Amino acid sequence: MTDLVLDVALCLLLVSASIGVVATETEPAQSDASLDPDGIADALATSTATVHYDLEPGVRVADPSLLGPNGVDPRELDRTAHGSLAGLLARATLGAVTIGGVRLAHARDDLRRGVGERVAAELPARGIHVGIQWTPYPGAPIRAVDGLGERPPAGATVHSATLHVPSGFPAARDDAIDASDDGFDAVSRVVAERTIAGLFPPERARLALHGDEPVSTLMQTRYERADGLLNASVGPDVARTDVEAANADLSARLATRFESDMRERFESPRDAAEAVSVGRISIVVRTWPR
Repeated sequence: MTDLVLDVALCLLLVSASIGVVATETEPAQSDASLDPDGIADALATSTATVHYDLEPGVRVADPSLLGPNGVDPRELDRTAHGSLAGLLARATLGAVTIGGVRLAHARDDLRRGVGERVAAELPARGIHVGIQWTPYPGAPIRAVDGLGERPPAGATVHSATLHVPSGFPAARDDAIDASDDGFDAVSRVVAERTIAGLFPPERARLALHGDEPVSTLMQTRYERADGLLNASVGPDVARTDVEAANADLSARLATRFESDMRERFESPRDAAEAVSVGRISIVVRTWPR
């Protein structure tokens, strides 16, 4: 299958052409050009690469029998990803979404490995860390986080630059702000609906469930994992590929969790809404003198 089909199956399409540097280093530029965070961020945003990977880790978790002699043709596991280094980092990190600290899926584990190795080969050997994070709002119980390189030592003078990469999830911030007059409940519903819509876009999820192996099993397992982690009951809906009903149930469960969490973290519904970041992934480049 092509990489596009995998994107349909896993609902993680990114538009890497929209990448831009939006926040620059916090300290004066260093004399070592290789440790200039702005330069490194620009390189991540503009340099492209092709990474070959396979779905074996995800399939092994979802249904190991598909890897046996009577399982899928091994060629059905092969995938190729192409894009900017920043886009690839973001895309790979979204494969590591967690709910309450528990992984949702493993189909992109090999992509994370391949992208990590490719990006690391372009970075200085020391004195740099690249952090990637997606979260619906700061501190949310669902997130995707990854990082490359060493951590800065205590006392080091750290310089940084930040990229924001589209997540491929429907934007939520403006609608959350509009809903904030109706309280935390209204804000949490908007954010939860957009989060679930990003993880399980209805048309793409339906196509995946009707697709060939291993795509159909990977999507079904993804729903099953979300179902268990959110204490929902979407099994019958998924069985008849009623993804709208399944998503509505998941959204309602996630909204309840978001509302409780937002009340603890924010002074007001408006503050919570203004912190929403469903539609973007942050990539932070940090450097320090070696």
